Amino acid sequence: MLSNRWITGASLIELMISMALGFASLTAMSSLVGHGVGLNNSLMAKSRLEEEVNAVMAVISQDIKRLGYLGLTEDLVVDPTIFINPFANSLVISEFPKEDKNSCITFAYDRDQNGLLDNKVINEQFGFRLKDKAIEIRVDGYQCTESYWQDLTDSKVVKITKLEFTSEKLQQEEVAQLRIQVVLQAQLVKYPEYSKHLSSQFVIKNYD
Repeated sequence: MLSNRWITGASLIELMISMALGFASLTAMSSLVGHGVGLNNSLMAKSRLEEEVNAVMAVISQDIKRLGYLGLTEDLVVDPTIFINPFANSLVISEFPKEDKNSCITFAYDRDQNGLLDNKVINEQFGFRLKDKAIEIRVDGYQCTESYWQDLTDSKVVKITKLEFTSEKLQQEEVAQLRIQVVLQAQLVKYPEYSKHLSSQFVIKNYD
């Protein structure tokens, strides 16, 4: 027969201490997991902002670089006195009413390379502007001050805080050129502490 002194077990105090330690561990683990999930979400959001702003700047810059392009350039060079370039002097920088100054740009280029400024089946009048914290793309040749443009960015996700266009005429080796600068700044709506600022500058060699 076993003696009573060999029969042992956990006391109520020891059990309560163990439960408290276990609960504290679970709380710490839950907090750590929650912090990790929140950090991951914010990093993903920041990455999305970077990708979207870079993509929008690429679209705007690449399209403006076509400004004034004429598909029949050879004819213009051969006899510039009888051939008028319909895409020359098409650049206009202004703004939609009550928006920031110089936040809209309109221009044209020979998309189908037929030498004509088309505005029916293919509209060759293009542009970008800032309106209501979003970037819009020109539709059907509407001017900067008119409505009916189409959103390029979603203001519910990314808020565009600045869009500015500037132009400067250059003369290099008796060749007229045009330098365009685009400044773009945006921030996340859900994480406003994350913002992105981009500036792109390039020279248009086929304008005029």
